[in-house]
Amino acid sequence: MFDTFRYGSVVLLEEEGTAEEFARTCGAMASLGMNTVVIWPPVFYRNGMPEVEVQRTFLKTAAEYGLGVIVELTGQVSNLEYLPDSQWRREFAVENSDGTKSLMQNGLGELNYNHPEVKKQLRQFLEYVVGELKEEPALCGWDVWNETHFKSYDEWTLDRFRGWLAKKYGVIGALNRSWKKSYTAFSQIRLDPVTWASIVPDTDWEEFRVQSLAEIVTEWAEIVRRIDPVHPVTADNVMSNAVWSEFDRGTDDWKTASAVDCFGISFYPKTGGRLLKENSPCLRTFTFAGAASAGNGAFMVAEMQSHCYSELFTCERVEPEELIDWNFEALFQGAVGSVYWKWEPFRSGFQLGGRGLVLADGSFSRRAESARRFGEFLKQYPDASRLVPRKTAAVLYDRNTNFAVKAMNNRIRHLIGDDQPARSRLAVAEFCFRRNIPLAVATPEQLLGGAFRLPLLFLPYQVVMTDRLADWILRYVEAGGIVAAGAPFGDVSAGGCLFDNLPGGPLNGLTGVRQTDCREDSFQGVPFEIREVEVVDAEVLVRSDRGLPLLLSRKYGGGWFFYLTADVWNLPLVMDQFAACMERIAGALPVPVEADCHVEYAAGREADYLWVPNYGQRESCRIRLKREAEIVFGSGELEVLPGELCLKHARQVVLRLKKEAEK
Repeated sequence: MFDTFRYGSVVLLEEEGTAEEFARTCGAMASLGMNTVVIWPPVFYRNGMPEVEVQRTFLKTAAEYGLGVIVELTGQVSNLEYLPDSQWRREFAVENSDGTKSLMQNGLGELNYNHPEVKKQLRQFLEYVVGELKEEPALCGWDVWNETHFKSYDEWTLDRFRGWLAKKYGVIGALNRSWKKSYTAFSQIRLDPVTWASIVPDTDWEEFRVQSLAEIVTEWAEIVRRIDPVHPVTADNVMSNAVWSEFDRGTDDWKTASAVDCFGISFYPKTGGRLLKENSPCLRTFTFAGAASAGNGAFMVAEMQSHCYSELFTCERVEPEELIDWNFEALFQGAVGSVYWKWEPFRSGFQLGGRGLVLADGSFSRRAESARRFGEFLKQYPDASRLVPRKTAAVLYDRNTNFAVKAMNNRIRHLIGDDQPARSRLAVAEFCFRRNIPLAVATPEQLLGGAFRLPLLFLPYQVVMTDRLADWILRYVEAGGIVAAGAPFGDVSAGGCLFDNLPGGPLNGLTGVRQTDCREDSFQGVPFEIREVEVVDAEVLVRSDRGLPLLLSRKYGGGWFFYLTADVWNLPLVMDQFAACMERIAGALPVPVEADCHVEYAAGREADYLWVPNYGQRESCRIRLKREAEIVFGSGELEVLPGELCLKHARQVVLRLKKEAEK
């Protein structure tokens, strides 16, 4: 982990770059309150041989201006980093499922990290760069893999897949029973196998992909640490699995994070928002909450969108105040660094004219001035540079469910649509966001690890239920926890088979209902699919338009179990009923203010901090303070009354709260 909040920008080095040019860049960055720069590429090639003199010059210049440098070792266009075009061979490219090679227009392609020669070349490349630059005073870290992704159907990947299956199943007969196949040897298995009789071949393939990618990250990180055990190693993904699990990159944030010292994400709310059909404060906050979960409470924004994609996509223009919003959204979810992509706009390539905090002539844009304001805040209040968010609830992210739903969608995608689990998680996030319920993201592994202490757990679209997870949920509720689950819930076993007892499978007794059918229904005219249930031991709180149970509750031990018989988390009137009942059970939320707007609350080393953004939906926001506070960052018209703060047309305000006395 980094010893200080890393705030800065990515600089794309030019082979012709000079110390004078680097000095202007580093001086300008330092004047904005930045302390970090990420550089790429890590080498340039002369006559087919790598050399790092330009990189070394930049590092020495950065040291003069007090900037730490993170060297990005590999990224999305892998051949540009460590394999010169003169050494490229067609067999090095990843292989598509139809046997063709994945090639770009120049005849080069994404490198196959399982190819033995590519592995050798990569190891030599990492050893060279790390060995050459590890002693530079400005060096503060290595980004071993920017935007992790990998998918190939080549013979070396196939060999690894067969070995992985042999280790999992032991004997071919056990695999046949699970897959509904009749192999006589593991050597007969092909990649991405298809069967109508079982979803397990698909889920095994997806699980192998994330395990395999995590092993690659681990291997690279170990090479770097062997040569340089001093400086931290990072890796990053795009956005967050929590909000976009269907984005097929073959990566799992939690597994990637476990291989490195600091996990990061690329964050493009305008670009990603366009792809996700949404760019909202809730989605952004939830993205960061997912990244924090993967990073064990801390993460880094390895790339933050600084402007539009290119001259052709000016609709993605970033407003100066948006950078302030995004940085505070990240900070209050546990970010330990924020790096803009990138310093200056692209002068060539397909992103021509895009990105950049500074203008083409090197002068500061209005976005750079916003970046300065955030940098000044960090310098003035260093205890705010490592905030620990206060959380009340968590939503479960379970890749087993994601894989199972994806496997079923692979056959009938035109009927169901994509990534319903992610949409359901986001609906829960919206529900919590509107009510100032601070929401975290948890995985089954984190629950089973014994560290989960929050009073409320959401299980939206939790299709798969394992015996271990069921046992944990039962004990959690019995000990006083509150669980809110929605259909489908616990329909499928870890082996990809339907349970006899629905809903819940091994948790059917906890639900207090018995599923008898499913049908189309509605609530106040809004249509959806509902599970018909026979009520055995539960209280019906809300009924559908047809009079069927829609929201039920059941007291169990010291806790409560709520069950939605449909995936209706985004139906306000249903969720209002649930919220009212939950609040009566759970009591007041541990937030130090009463507010009629959204707030974010986190603990610093010396004080607690409260961030109140007014995203423009309200003419004014009113906050009643329960503790002594001072305004440390703000914009717009503010009215301060005894024990009360009113934001009129204010963009946002950050309050520094006096620490509560130790009990």
